[in-house]
Amino acid sequence: MKTPAGIPALLLGALTMLLAPMPGHAQPGKYPSKPVVMVVAGPPAGGTDAIARVLSAELSQSLGQSIVVENRSGAGGIIGTKVVAQAAPDGYTLLIGQVATNAIVPALIKPRPYDPIGDFVPVSLVGTAPDLLVVSAKSGIHSLPELLARGRAGTPLTYASPGIGLPQHIAGFALAKASGVPMQHVPYRGSAPALTDLIGGQVSMMFVTPGAVVPFLKSGQLRAIAITSPQRSRFFPQVPTVAELGFPSVVESGWFGMFAPAGTPVPVIEQLSARIGQALARPQVREKLEAMYLEPSNDASPVKFAAFVKAEVGQWADVVDKLGVSAE
Repeated sequence: MKTPAGIPALLLGALTMLLAPMPGHAQPGKYPSKPVVMVVAGPPAGGTDAIARVLSAELSQSLGQSIVVENRSGAGGIIGTKVVAQAAPDGYTLLIGQVATNAIVPALIKPRPYDPIGDFVPVSLVGTAPDLLVVSAKSGIHSLPELLARGRAGTPLTYASPGIGLPQHIAGFALAKASGVPMQHVPYRGSAPALTDLIGGQVSMMFVTPGAVVPFLKSGQLRAIAITSPQRSRFFPQVPTVAELGFPSVVESGWFGMFAPAGTPVPVIEQLSARIGQALARPQVREKLEAMYLEPSNDASPVKFAAFVKAEVGQWADVVDKLGVSAE
């Protein structure tokens, strides 16, 4: 065996082993060199899951590696979110997070299950979607003023939500407080069972993501009477905002974005962000997201998303504190 002058063959062999790439570890300039796991902190077939699958298909092609969507539901999204917070910061475990997991839950649950700022690196904002306030078509209610009038006249009002601490829970709580009309919160495990009970008349109303409720609006089983966006939505131009109906404190939009564990290398974050930006610029991708009534982001930059998340975390902490919302 020929060796450089002055270096024994055994020593050279040892150095070669030390410097050789370790199996399963990404090498500089080689990311991604193996499949990437994209965690959804919720069940299959949910809104976040649908968004993740659109993104995973696009990123698999552009990155040249499989992007595997892994559903880790439970504890209101805490379980899946903590999986990513505690993962190796190498770009191979990512989170499709949203306003509940990455802004509301840390403000609502004490002690905090994770740090929404310190435990993650925001990669890209994917899109936003306000909630619709819906009632059963059988209720005979056609507007928010009619609904509140019933409550003031003594009819008990209940509002469903897909879970404690989600934006829909807080929107209902905020409406009750702003209107002065007592409303009982009825939490469910997801939107599907809540909508079933709403159609059946077991609850009075529900704030819900558009993608989950549109089939029931089209079938005539449910009626949308308000929306939580600051301005009327282009998807539902005929539906008034809660703000224009006299309750400006009831304004919120859900949002979805990609996060990586804190400490993930900047080049990896920049590469992922660039690929997401390219995906969101494709008409066919935007069409798929818009079919879910999601407003796709026009800026996938990590710097802008980081500033957005920081503002959202502060805003929701303030909302939870001022409203006195409880996770109980």
